[in-house]
Amino acid sequence: MAQQVADILGCDLAMAEGLFEAAGGSVELAIELGFSSGNDRDDNGGGGSGFSDNALGTGGFQVPYSHYQAIWPENAPLSEAWQSQRLDAFQETNNNESADTAVIMDTIVQDQNGPCGVLAVVQAELWLLQDVAANKSEEDRLTMAVSNILERVVRMTMKSSHISSSSSSSSTDTAAAKVTLADGSKLDLMDAAKQIRTASGLVEAVASTAGIGTTVTRMTPLVEGPHWLCSSDLLMLLLRGYIGNEGSFAAYNAITKEKSNFYDSNNGGGGEKIGLLSMMELDDKIPVADDLKFDKQVWILHTGDHFVTMRRAADQSNTMEIYDGLKPNGPVTKYFTIQGDTALASKAPEKHVEGFVKKRTGQPDDLVQARKTDSSNYKDWTFEVVPAVDDPDVQGPLDTDPNEPVYNFQELPLPTHNWRCASCYSNRFKTMNFGTNPAGAEVCEVCHLPARQSMWSLWLSFEDLSPKMQKRARQMYAPKLELILSTLYPRADIAETSK
Repeated sequence: MAQQVADILGCDLAMAEGLFEAAGGSVELAIELGFSSGNDRDDNGGGGSGFSDNALGTGGFQVPYSHYQAIWPENAPLSEAWQSQRLDAFQETNNNESADTAVIMDTIVQDQNGPCGVLAVVQAELWLLQDVAANKSEEDRLTMAVSNILERVVRMTMKSSHISSSSSSSSTDTAAAKVTLADGSKLDLMDAAKQIRTASGLVEAVASTAGIGTTVTRMTPLVEGPHWLCSSDLLMLLLRGYIGNEGSFAAYNAITKEKSNFYDSNNGGGGEKIGLLSMMELDDKIPVADDLKFDKQVWILHTGDHFVTMRRAADQSNTMEIYDGLKPNGPVTKYFTIQGDTALASKAPEKHVEGFVKKRTGQPDDLVQARKTDSSNYKDWTFEVVPAVDDPDVQGPLDTDPNEPVYNFQELPLPTHNWRCASCYSNRFKTMNFGTNPAGAEVCEVCHLPARQSMWSLWLSFEDLSPKMQKRARQMYAPKLELILSTLYPRADIAETSK
């Protein structure tokens, strides 16, 4: 039967066998799956199957398997970053400078940008195994790490198959489960975990096992172009074994807006020990799912264009260890201390509601700029803060946060330095007035309002900033890693330190 599928589609027998099995033994469905997977994406704008005309890409490149373009962003050979990146590219170091033999560490070196998301997940798994498998070799721990990732995909794929087939059996025992490789061949879970040693091989195995591009149709590839970067969907597949319809790490379902967990409570695949913190929370103002943020042993950090791995430093509950294996700046391990108010961030509200509060007149409204010093620490600088001006066209509930002061400009001494008119600043995009008034001026030279009526910007130290302005200063000037850590510890004093 599989040979019949291979003859009709013009593919090799191993690929046909994979399609035949995915189709539940139906020749007709296997053929339909083969043709539809070839039609999922056609960068040349045409139709046809993935096994004939469309199998040839730029320079005559022929895709090695039918669902190639459901995984990779171009109908072309793998980028150098993905071709060369091995999972066993462990960092070497000497514990003793006079030692001749290097010590192999469970930290992966990344040569080029691209596979960082895959490596971050594998790195997290390796760290989780350091205590429970301390007596194992690095190679054995790597096999266990890869096995954990593959098992999650196998488990969730089996679960999905049981649901879709209305099977009376709900078993998702993975003991006899098979991992599907890109060419359609099948391997036992541990055999696959021992064999897979490249980032591209792991991506192809999890995608093929999950049916990406065969039984699961996708509009976009798991690795995104033009720079061949890991997508959020790929990270979801690696962390929890499936992508899901909600399509994000957010605390809320993108469709219903209801609060939801990232991990399936019945997954049992171990991925739930890995958390994730993301710039998304700051950029999009949407919190990361609670079960990704809290009570984790290790975290993946997404800086917006890169993934790194974090854990608590050994025997130091107030110090976070962050590893980045990407050259040329890496491999590097950084340490951040968490001091002061170390209370964790609040959990996400039960329902996401877009909220707006109107600033009270005289309340800190915007941070314009920083006056830097010789110190590289932004907390040693001073900041220009502009107060809010009442705009009758803007309606909404007033900001009643007791921690946000309202400055009384009738009592404050007039500025003895150049000052920025708050009234003009609030209309700056209409008037295009971004200038300041000279020291000693009691009336704005542009709007002609008295300074006490128009109000003026204040220069404040970081300590004197209101909580919201401190958060704004951090977002503007803090290093990215500190900024991401602030989503977990929003009120803490976070500082990079030596170990």
